[in-house]
Amino acid sequence: MPGNNSEEKYDLNISFFFFLLGFLVMISAFLIYSGFTNMQQSYTLPGAISIGLGVLGLALVGYNLLKLQGRLSTMGAAPAGPQVVTKQKCKSCGHEASRPFKEGDFIYGNGDACPKCGSGESMLIRSIFLHKPAKKRGL
Repeated sequence: MPGNNSEEKYDLNISFFFFLLGFLVMISAFLIYSGFTNMQQSYTLPGAISIGLGVLGLALVGYNLLKLQGRLSTMGAAPAGPQVVTKQKCKSCGHEASRPFKEGDFIYGNGDACPKCGSGESMLIRSIFLHKPAKKRGL
């Protein structure tokens, strides 16, 4: 289906979200200004209500921006799920090392150069397995 790209939909939602936040900031600023104007003309109750609503609107904008920042910072983080790991062993010195799986890795294939002995000979891939991170225990 043309135009059914999830990235485009996400960009549209973010743009609309920022538009709404900007609109709310403008309304809140107007309410605060209106409240101070009413307070100067001795309309204390409507002025106090306008100032309160304006401050509440600005607090709502700040809260939503903090929530958005938290979501965006976790989007770039690596997933906490299981990872495929390649285990290698040096043919010369016997040094063993593990690293994340790379496309093209296969058992008994050639791996990376040994970082310990520096022989220039590639290490032997001994196993490829799924590593599940330990679950955190709740208190």
